[in-house]
Amino acid sequence: MKVSEVLQILSREIIPAVKWKNDPCGLLVGNPESEVNKILTALNPTLEVVQEAKDKGCGLIVSHHPLFKKKVASLVEGDMYSDIIRCLIRNDISLISFHTSYDLLKDGVSTLLAEELGMKNIAPLVPVSELDEVEVHELYKIVVYCPLEFESRIKKTIHKHGGATIGNYDHCFFSSEGTGSFRPGNLTDPFIGKPGKIESVKEKRIETVIPEWKINEVVDAVKRSHPYEEPVIDLYRIYTGSGNFGLGAIGDLENKVTLKDLCRTVSEKLRTQSLRIVTGKNSRSKKLGRIAVCGGSGSSFWKYALAKGAEVFISSEFGHHLYQEASYHMNIIDATHHSTEQFVKKGLKEVLERFFDGTVSESLKDTDIIKNMDQI
Repeated sequence: MKVSEVLQILSREIIPAVKWKNDPCGLLVGNPESEVNKILTALNPTLEVVQEAKDKGCGLIVSHHPLFKKKVASLVEGDMYSDIIRCLIRNDISLISFHTSYDLLKDGVSTLLAEELGMKNIAPLVPVSELDEVEVHELYKIVVYCPLEFESRIKKTIHKHGGATIGNYDHCFFSSEGTGSFRPGNLTDPFIGKPGKIESVKEKRIETVIPEWKINEVVDAVKRSHPYEEPVIDLYRIYTGSGNFGLGAIGDLENKVTLKDLCRTVSEKLRTQSLRIVTGKNSRSKKLGRIAVCGGSGSSFWKYALAKGAEVFISSEFGHHLYQEASYHMNIIDATHHSTEQFVKKGLKEVLERFFDGTVSESLKDTDIIKNMDQI
């Protein structure tokens, strides 16, 4: 399979259009025409990971974190980014990264973390509509007018090209009947009526939703399928998301536990002793069940966790004063950036294995740069 074909698969499943502004996403290094039969998944595309890919014969690395978030002005040996890029190119290894697009996917980074911790009833913590940094809005309403007998055909076309889906429901349409009128110009070849004569036709108004990144595809397909030379197609930006995207996750533990027992579970499941724990008021012996998580640097979203009834917020990169403020209301477990996002390797592997007929493996060299004293 070509690198470009792998990129298409991932783009269909993870949706790169929904991401943080200016976030690198997609094919960052390599040749889209290169053939690959082995893929390595990673959280961080480090030099050790690239060497691992070389040793395993992997022609492609699919990572969560991009290699660089700012422009690279030079490629000079001895610079971290330069050494990685040069190693990728020398060994003909391509790099695809899906960063904040995988963070924002409902079944993405934070859901993987929540599931690993045994949470149930999992839902996004922060709606995409409340994140100004996200590039696309997501949903638009599309309205198409057509003759009565073409209703089924237009609906099938919209659905086939990615429209009419809301959450776990598809074929979501509303239709109403009315009368359309028009007068074809002298140079037209109308499907109904004659040039120069006003015509009235019984029509169906078909309404549904489409994601922003599917607008061009759906509109072009409807125009090809529609009998009219000039079909009427309206688009309206709407302000309610589908629920398929959001940041972080919130849910419930199957059985309530004390904070101490929860910390033991987090340490065990995340395979880390690097926990920074802040206890809320009167919470040492209380049984806790409502949990919020945010993989990576999600500390600033603790108030969303509080507003949705979470008793514990698990994320990383809290500052001293943020610890103090948050502790006044709830418990905090800071489990390091790497530990809370490490399960993306597994998640990306599972996505790829559904469509890629080659070998996909998780990186063993991609480890947390933060160590405990007993690991030194």
